[in-house]
Amino acid sequence: MLKKLELQSLRADISSLDRLLQGRTAENDPIGFLQLNKRRAALAAKLAEVEMAAQHKAAVALFFAGGPVVGSRGIDATFAGKTVALFQDLVSKQFAMEEVGEVGRRGPVAMQANSDLLVTNVVRGSVGLLLEEADQNAAFADTQLKVVVDHVIDTLAAATAPAMDAFEQALDGMAPRFLTALGDFFEVMDERRALLRVVESDREIEFNSEAIQRGRERARAADIDEQEHEEFVGKVFILPDSRRFELRIIDGEPPITGMVAREFARRDLEALLAAGNAIGERWRVRIRTRTLTRPARPMKITYTLLGMIERVD
Repeated sequence: MLKKLELQSLRADISSLDRLLQGRTAENDPIGFLQLNKRRAALAAKLAEVEMAAQHKAAVALFFAGGPVVGSRGIDATFAGKTVALFQDLVSKQFAMEEVGEVGRRGPVAMQANSDLLVTNVVRGSVGLLLEEADQNAAFADTQLKVVVDHVIDTLAAATAPAMDAFEQALDGMAPRFLTALGDFFEVMDERRALLRVVESDREIEFNSEAIQRGRERARAADIDEQEHEEFVGKVFILPDSRRFELRIIDGEPPITGMVAREFARRDLEALLAAGNAIGERWRVRIRTRTLTRPARPMKITYTLLGMIERVD
């Protein structure tokens, strides 16, 4: 179970027992007093145990209110299905970005099976769904999927925050398909006038109608265009520790600078550097050009080195 929700449940049960114990003593109700105190001690011990336990697996609860929710009875099934599917889509795309370094412009998302979440419970106290990591193996440190889910929720919070700064930072590393899915997520929520509360192991974030509308508008207003296979020829300089590169096409002119793609760095960069003919030499290289546009802000162009094709004399 999600740690924060389990703590809330245990504390609520202890508070209920405290109310029942008021006015009871070993003299006026010996059996009830003994049983209630025994139950309270067991809950207090469990509370201490849960407080000390670390949650290393991905787990998040999505609580809904507003248009698609019917009192405390339930939630519109179509809406719930769409929302969970879109949240899973965000997680899968973010997982691919962090593990592979790219999502791709179309087609299946890489490593999608590794990012699957399971709906494991309908949470009491509101209309909520608990999503947990599918992998059942024990974890002694935060799993990559937990880190990714944290980052997705960070992005949801950034997109809906009153200030734009956090979302600007999030856009810098965002894949175009993630941005589209983000807009879809907020659009489904906004059109049904839904409210959302997201609970993780150690934090809780509420998204009211104004925040959801703000997130929808920001996601739809931004545009990310990526050109994947542009080839350039120039002198290459690489800082392997920081995974940054510089490409000087014409001496005396400003160079192209940016990041080295994670997959290229893993696969080929070390061997090329060891060969001793990469730094400061002329190469034909493959670069991804990324153009970010959004209203009332200057266009932002960034470059990623995808590969070094051949040395050019």
